[in-house]
Amino acid sequence: MQDTRRRTFLKTLGISALTAGLTPLIPSLKRANADEVDWFQGINRVKDPPMSLTPKEKGHVPSVQVPDGIKSGEPFNLAIQIGENLHPMTANHFIQWIEVYLGTDMVVRVEFSPLCPQAKTTIPVALKEAATLRILSRCNLHGIWETTRKIAV
Repeated sequence: MQDTRRRTFLKTLGISALTAGLTPLIPSLKRANADEVDWFQGINRVKDPPMSLTPKEKGHVPSVQVPDGIKSGEPFNLAIQIGENLHPMTANHFIQWIEVYLGTDMVVRVEFSPLCPQAKTTIPVALKEAATLRILSRCNLHGIWETTRKIAV
């Protein structure tokens, strides 16, 4: 038992010393400011009603379009785009993926690269009964964003 605690202590001490010694040499090890870190602390959601979106929300919240008159068991197209006005797709700032969930079950995951011109997709879905869809997307700079949408059948 004592050997395990000693080993853990020495590993921690070694990693801390190594990191402290390299910080001046490697800029990426510098401590990020609180604003940058907060985006990756959990799932980001719209905080106020949709009429008062912040600029970050306008650019990152998944937008979902569903046709009227969905029938049980019949496929329909779920159109998803990231951002009110499409999210930029550049080498430094882009959407990495979109996931669609029905309850806790994943329906689909679509991956993007900075070479993809737009962060949008159309996915065929079929529901047997009314459900809530969860749409998640991940921005390489601003973390994971979520939208939920109740679908009537």
